[in-house]
Amino acid sequence: MKDRIFYFVSFASTAMILFGCNDSDSNDGKDNSNHVPSIDATNLAKENHPMTMFEDDESPKKTYDNTDSWFRVNEPLQVILKGTDSVQISLYSPVGLKDVKIYAKLPTYDRRFIIYNFSHIPPFHRSVHQIPLTINKSQYEQEDGISVTINKIDGFKKEDIVFSIESEDSLFTKFKKIKSQRLVQFNDKYHIQEYGKFLPMNPVLAKEAITMIINYSYALSHPIYYETFTNFDRYKEEQAAVKGLPVTGAINLHGNQIDANGIYDYLTKVEIEESYKKYIDERIIEMAMTGKDTAWGGGKLVSHSERKYIEGHWKGDMSTWSHEYSHHCGYNHTSNFANREDGGGVQEMLANFYKYLIYINDLPFTDPDILKGYTKTAYLNRTYTKPVFKIEPDNPFLLKYKGEGKWK
Repeated sequence: MKDRIFYFVSFASTAMILFGCNDSDSNDGKDNSNHVPSIDATNLAKENHPMTMFEDDESPKKTYDNTDSWFRVNEPLQVILKGTDSVQISLYSPVGLKDVKIYAKLPTYDRRFIIYNFSHIPPFHRSVHQIPLTINKSQYEQEDGISVTINKIDGFKKEDIVFSIESEDSLFTKFKKIKSQRLVQFNDKYHIQEYGKFLPMNPVLAKEAITMIINYSYALSHPIYYETFTNFDRYKEEQAAVKGLPVTGAINLHGNQIDANGIYDYLTKVEIEESYKKYIDERIIEMAMTGKDTAWGGGKLVSHSERKYIEGHWKGDMSTWSHEYSHHCGYNHTSNFANREDGGGVQEMLANFYKYLIYINDLPFTDPDILKGYTKTAYLNRTYTKPVFKIEPDNPFLLKYKGEGKWK
């Protein structure tokens, strides 16, 4: 049977798209040719403007430029349209990725096709690449393996093209599991307005903060965390049973009302579900650093001390961060979302769970030598030693799951 060609016109870009059908028994209609060359982002031409973001000696002004330095925690590998004919690739990760395919989707066709195939993208990499569709007429491999021929397109608006990413890299697999959609930025207004209470962050600290927020977002998204959060009363009962003690304080999650002699404004199942969504929704988070070993949170702000950024998160010391993040989500000290009283709340539960994830090696990043921030004394206010992780033998998640529970 002869190949059949179907013609469609894209009204957004006035491009002709040709779809090829092949009845060959040898490949079941799939084109096994490699239409897109492999790109090693460690070896790019100067025309691609390759750079490493957050170099240690880079000006902090770049870190605080929110028009250029931002990402969503579930999209550490960012692909955005640059002008009308190029994309900017940015990887907000302390570890690189391998075998990454970037797909494009046009509104006139229901299948994506590969436009870039990266063999390697190094940590904190950024580069610019012309969209091959704007260069010449060419063949592209669709997600179903069948080839498509597309005429040259002069340029794109945001609504004309959608980019997506696929990779079998184990780190990317973890990224894809993150449900949180927080948009991460750094804001210098805190130390400008209240210097001393807050201090400026340099790229060394920014890299640690980025690493931590990705790990934290993964923990919030984990099925065991969700199960524990939405069944907090059961968690309290299990804790008490292990200790051979009665449940103390609030027996379930409650809101901001001040308790009256042990009477709490307990949330319903539906309200608990809505509370969980607050922790992973699309709102902006502005990360900052405090001047002393304290922390503050509320509104867009969540902050940590230098020590917690450099050492604490690698040790699983995330209780304070969880506390401030809960303020960022709208909870006060009167709620057990943001306190450790009343027999323990979300703050304590998250800290225990985070340590358990380090213990079973189920976070995107668990090795402080990935960044070696603790060695970079020229950029820090004090000296540090390599963080050493340990888990307490009475950790409730260790006692319950006994080394199991890794996210499949």
